Amino acid sequence: MPNQDDLSKFKQIIAKLPEEKRKLLYKRLHSLPASEREAYISEFVKKFYAPEKKEAPKKNPAQSIILGFIVALFVVGVLYFVYVFNKETLDGKFNEAFGLPATEPIDTSPVMSDIAGPEPRHFPTDTPTPVPATPTPAPIKLKEDHPDLTGLVIVIDPGHQAEYDHELEEAIPGTSAEKERATPGAVGVVSGAKEYELTLHYALIMKEYLEGCGAEVILTREDNDVNISNFERALIAVDNNADFFIRLHADSAPDSDISGVKVYVPSTGKFKSSAPSDGEDLAEKVAEAIGSTSLGAVQSNMYTGLNHADTIKSYQLVIGYLSNSADDALLGKEETAYNVAVAVSEFLGQ
Repeated sequence: MPNQDDLSKFKQIIAKLPEEKRKLLYKRLHSLPASEREAYISEFVKKFYAPEKKEAPKKNPAQSIILGFIVALFVVGVLYFVYVFNKETLDGKFNEAFGLPATEPIDTSPVMSDIAGPEPRHFPTDTPTPVPATPTPAPIKLKEDHPDLTGLVIVIDPGHQAEYDHELEEAIPGTSAEKERATPGAVGVVSGAKEYELTLHYALIMKEYLEGCGAEVILTREDNDVNISNFERALIAVDNNADFFIRLHADSAPDSDISGVKVYVPSTGKFKSSAPSDGEDLAEKVAEAIGSTSLGAVQSNMYTGLNHADTIKSYQLVIGYLSNSADDALLGKEETAYNVAVAVSEFLGQ
């Protein structure tokens, strides 16, 4: 076993790493024989805390030339301002030295205006340029056979947010397990789309569609520049007595060939026996609606937002994988967001 000091420092380091880097580090560590892990951890901690070596700045002859030029400009600028603020005095001394009048004669004759007629009482003002009104987005069109969701309270959580929050929070109730409060999520391998922006876009469309079906819909966030932890998002669903808690995600996988729709469900709580089959049904409905493949449902305690909302029906819907080029392109289509909303409404209404 590594010494306790190195082990403590190692735990502090991995707690600050993004989730993907943390997984890679664990994978590397577990691939080593037990006899080599102590040395690996100690070397990792040593390199992490080693001070960066700063190279001595190299002398560049061009810098002296540039510096001299800047100084010359500064001197010229100072002389110019001295002249401007003492122009009358300096001009007088110059004229005096060369036998010229000290000052130019001032013409005191009245200035005649070329404008005939009385002085106007009002002056024209600039005509403001009309600003076109921002077009109102067209309402989301409901399917003719849409379900009636009247009476249902749905909480939608657009996964992630713009900024990291590396502070740790309880991941599994009643245990010492901790995870970061929030992360920005994945990025499209081709499009560069940010997961936190994508999930909010999908959530807003889904909210409007489900409200059109009669449901009361609450979003855990309506902006990207927020700081709401996964635990706090779960509390929003629980405190509002939600009938369903839908967490929207677009994941990234180490293997870029992985694609499709997957649903994670809690491994605890009053719905743990029915959650896997319900999650399977949700994955199949969404995959069919968007022309993707269902990867089924996984019961897991890895996700803070699910663990703290296991008293209600909670589903973490992974619509696709931004690490896969085909899924990346599919998730960027406007009709995909609409079709996901329709599929979710059908799942909730059955």
